[in-house]
Amino acid sequence: MVSYSELVKKVIRKADVIIEVVDARFPMDSRNFGLEAMIKKLGKDLIIVMNKADLVPETFVKMAAQKLSRDARTIYTSSTQKKGARLIFSAIRMVRNKKKTRIGIIGYPNVGKSSLINALVGRHSAPTGVLPGYTKGIQFLSLDANTMLIDTPGVLPFKGKKSAILKGCIPPQQIADIEQSVIALLSEFRTRGVGKFVEEKYGLPLDELDTFLERFAQKYNYLKPGGIYDTNRAAEKIYHDWIKGFLRVYWM
Repeated sequence: MVSYSELVKKVIRKADVIIEVVDARFPMDSRNFGLEAMIKKLGKDLIIVMNKADLVPETFVKMAAQKLSRDARTIYTSSTQKKGARLIFSAIRMVRNKKKTRIGIIGYPNVGKSSLINALVGRHSAPTGVLPGYTKGIQFLSLDANTMLIDTPGVLPFKGKKSAILKGCIPPQQIADIEQSVIALLSEFRTRGVGKFVEEKYGLPLDELDTFLERFAQKYNYLKPGGIYDTNRAAEKIYHDWIKGFLRVYWM
């Protein structure tokens, strides 16, 4: 069986222009520097698209775009609001002046690659879902007679489970220890200095993480039979809010 990374590398070799989709909430952590190095080594044109820009303040996304643009042409967009498609096409024309163009789309799960493709194509040509990793294999989509999009499945990070959960790359049903994982996620938010966003969202302090899920379940009336606090349901709710963008936490 061909691995995801082998599929992505195959797409990079076939494409003329590579669009790397990153999450505007954590743009640096959602870049794949290994693939970027490969793209540059092969002499391919790279465009970084910061998706989900509607989930962060405009000042933050502009600052992040300026930083990323030191490495590659960078634009930001929100595919759910159908913003930025013209900017993407303009960026493609600026780096590629040949008539026939093959565009490869890469990015981690849950950065919104399929939704971005739908915005570019103008119709629901790529399957989309609320859970990360929904795209199953390579897809070829024609934008017009001279332009083809090549989509890839999400590339899982190789830094371990903690990193994958931080990026929202793992579907919640695949996390057996959801409570411990969410506590670790909240701890990472606090370490990065962005725990205030969690506190503002749920009205609960992050000072005592050991009891956070219990306090969350108490506040939002998540109870099991017998009045026991349902901390598992509380953890699932927080993680769903994170991967779906309802919990708006962001960092460089």
